[in-house]
Amino acid sequence: MPYAASIELTPGRVVGVGFPCYLVAEIGQNHNGNPALAQQLIERLSGSEIDAVKFCKRHLQSDLTEEFSRQTYDNPNSFAPTYGEHRQALELPEDVHQRLQSQAGDAGLTCFATACDHESVELLERLNVPCYKVASRDLTNLPLIEHIATTGKPVILSSGMDGLREITDAVNTVRAHHHRMILLHCTSAYPTRDEDVNLRAMETLRTEFDCPIGLSDHSLGTAIPLAAVALGACLIEKHVTLNRKLRGSDHICSLEPDEFVEMGRSIRRIEAALGDGVKRVVPAVNAARRKLGRTLVAKFRIPSGTQLTEAMLCLKTAGGGIPWNARHQLIGRTVCREIPADSRLDCADVE
Repeated sequence: MPYAASIELTPGRVVGVGFPCYLVAEIGQNHNGNPALAQQLIERLSGSEIDAVKFCKRHLQSDLTEEFSRQTYDNPNSFAPTYGEHRQALELPEDVHQRLQSQAGDAGLTCFATACDHESVELLERLNVPCYKVASRDLTNLPLIEHIATTGKPVILSSGMDGLREITDAVNTVRAHHHRMILLHCTSAYPTRDEDVNLRAMETLRTEFDCPIGLSDHSLGTAIPLAAVALGACLIEKHVTLNRKLRGSDHICSLEPDEFVEMGRSIRRIEAALGDGVKRVVPAVNAARRKLGRTLVAKFRIPSGTQLTEAMLCLKTAGGGIPWNARHQLIGRTVCREIPADSRLDCADVE
């Protein structure tokens, strides 16, 4: 039995085949732990083609072992001397998430998050997020996926670190509860090289799992997401930042707000240009056809009373008239007036 080709991801917004691509600006932790940066990003993205902003939520005691948390973290992207302190510096408290969710709603943007553990799911449930994202690193975290699926809300699964066997396990875990799921092709490299993107894998996932397919993109620029939409991606997720030079590992493969907004405009243009696949001559070309189309004209002067043959005719641009494939309307008939050389012939010229 086939699964749904489209789902209602958020109230009133259907995502999938035949519907506009859902555009997710992933703020993630590009706010660098500063709520003001997150607020500015939401402001800059409002009033655009973008559908949603997404954050990332971790409960660090559930996420990290004590030993890993205490490890020294000394690199240009570090916000604290140990990894645990670094991660804590990037976390926003619940009340801030609530304010950002409210701000996004006022800006016409849906707000949801990647949940990295059971405790974060519970927090996000208190905020009543409309859907959940599962990060690539948690695709094999079946207990977490199970917990998210039991909420009954749509699930977006990212597949950047695993193959078909692992994806199958995750998909089946969701489908044991419901079928409201979107699967994202992804390559978890920051940034992703073009030759590692493999956009054709989206069709493999679509065929294998029979559900809406999108792209979580970490490449540079906008070319890859635009190509993905042309290939049928129903959701595009890409990081957004106020400045790619900011400290943090995700900023380099992010778009700045104006670039993200422009990508959204381009995606809507692509969707309009894709059309319905029916080959037709649209009214917009009629003027060019009249001006530039080839028309039957007399090769030389044709006296009145002459029976027309094909050898007397040629094609030139003459501003409308009879095309070559309609020459049977003239051939074998008698001209009722003298036709000057290089003149257009019409049905009124023959009897």
